[in-house]
Parts: sequence; C-alpha cells; structure tokens
Amino acid sequence: MVRSRSTRETPTALRSRLLIPAFVALVAGVGGVAFGLTHDDAVTALGALLFLPSAALLFGIVAKRHGIGPFSPSRRRVN
Repeated sequence: MVRSRSTRETPTALRSRLLIPAFVALVAGVGGVAFGLTHDDAVTALGALLFLPSAALLFGIVAKRHGIGPFSPSRRRVN
C-alpha cells in the first residue's frame, strides 16, 4: 500500500522540537482564558489571548517545514 506524502510526513512532524513550546503556549492561552472567565477577571482572560497567536505561528512553522496540510506540495501541473 502506498501512503501519500502528507501521511508519511506526519510522524516526523510529531517529533519536531517546536511542538513543545507550541503546546505550552496553547495550554497557557486556553487555561488563562478559562481561568479569567471563571474568576470574572477580564484582564487575565484578555492577556492570555496573547499566547494563542504564538501557538498558531509555532504550529504553522512545523506544518510548513514538514509539508503538512495546506503547505503540502501541490499535484497540479503548471504549464
């Protein structure tokens, strides 16, 4: 059975060192927003939102390096 390129690249992408800070930023952002909302602290909730773009950028860098998702090479032929 022949696996597609994105399927082959996924396990190596999961070993990327950038995923650790990406997950930490994601957990800090989501946890801070949840904590701020449950304790009626708008400043904490809004401040924690600043972690989410960092997490998205780090996940995007990993995806770009490994050609996953929308960053995978296109099979369309250019004339």
